[in-house]
Amino acid sequence: MDSEIVVRGTGQVWVLPDRAVLRVIVDGEGSTRDEAYAEAAPLAGRVDEVVAAHGPGVERTTTAALAVQPKTRWRRGETIRTGWRASRTSVLEVTDLVVLGDLFAELAAAGGAVEGPSWQVDPENPAHAEVRRLAAADARQRAEAYAVALGLRVGGVAWVAEPGLRPGTPGDHVGPAARFAVTASAEVADADVIDVTPDEIVLDAAVEVGFTYLARATAS
Repeated sequence: MDSEIVVRGTGQVWVLPDRAVLRVIVDGEGSTRDEAYAEAAPLAGRVDEVVAAHGPGVERTTTAALAVQPKTRWRRGETIRTGWRASRTSVLEVTDLVVLGDLFAELAAAGGAVEGPSWQVDPENPAHAEVRRLAAADARQRAEAYAVALGLRVGGVAWVAEPGLRPGTPGDHVGPAARFAVTASAEVADADVIDVTPDEIVLDAAVEVGFTYLARATAS
């Protein structure tokens, strides 16, 4: 460690998402368990029909069972049952982002409460490799700048680690990571198309590198 220049390089790229993740909730209420189930079940069926109609554009669907639970309220020191609520949540991973607006509108028209979208970049997206390359290049540039200022020259790479992974070095950033803020909300009366435009996601990466250094040769 005494003969090393240790730096942290960072990189950042903007990239469009590969997929949108939606949560679709259907529910129904009733004075009995059967009434609540009977209200929610048709809505769940219509939501499933909408998802099926979009075929491969919805790459993955995770659906919980339609659950019926009692509704209660607190009154005079005791819990009183006021009815029943049936609900089901589906998580959709949509890769055909062109049809996202239509899907939003159709799910809402079918009776589903839609939450999202949250945008995601697939692990195999080339942007991940590019942001890491930028972080590594930045690390070398930093090391060379320090070396020149100190009358030294950079030698080889002694070690490379993502922040927090090398023993004895603190890390306050784990990269690469995606950070984004997306707000999508609309009131839907029928199946009108909703404009849901993907937002660019910022990918950040950081890398810590230890470079060996040598004394700069002097002209004779």
